[in-house]
Amino acid sequence: MTAQVNDQPFPKGALIGAALLIGSAMAFALLARTTDIGATRLTTAAPVETLTLRFNDLADGSIGIYDAAKNRDVDILPPGKNGFVRVVMRGLAQDRTINGVGPETPFKLSKLEDGRLVLVDPTSGRVVTLEAFGSNNLAAFQELFNKGRQQQ
Repeated sequence: MTAQVNDQPFPKGALIGAALLIGSAMAFALLARTTDIGATRLTTAAPVETLTLRFNDLADGSIGIYDAAKNRDVDILPPGKNGFVRVVMRGLAQDRTINGVGPETPFKLSKLEDGRLVLVDPTSGRVVTLEAFGSNNLAAFQELFNKGRQQQ
């Protein structure tokens, strides 16, 4: 079988339409950025309460959680439990390792003015808004936050 070659040129109208669409999208983005017309800004509420926590892998596979500001243990997560907390912390720890940052700087678990709970890595500036992962996953960090508060 031989392939047939189509000798018809690409329609100029489609090319012009695509160029206008791309150009207008870029113009609207520039307008929003420079004048705030049509721009959407996400504001973050201020923290009202913050725990500074270190997460340490223990020999038996548990994770020890330590309040760096108060110099005391908060909790121990046994192996096979608290999967969401483990996944989030592993991801953030992997980020630190890739960027050559050690575990010295504690993470910040903060309750915001609007009631949201966020986990912040001060070394990278990453913010994990925990309710974005559903109520069950949020509950794991809320329980951790409550345990840290009770020990104050």
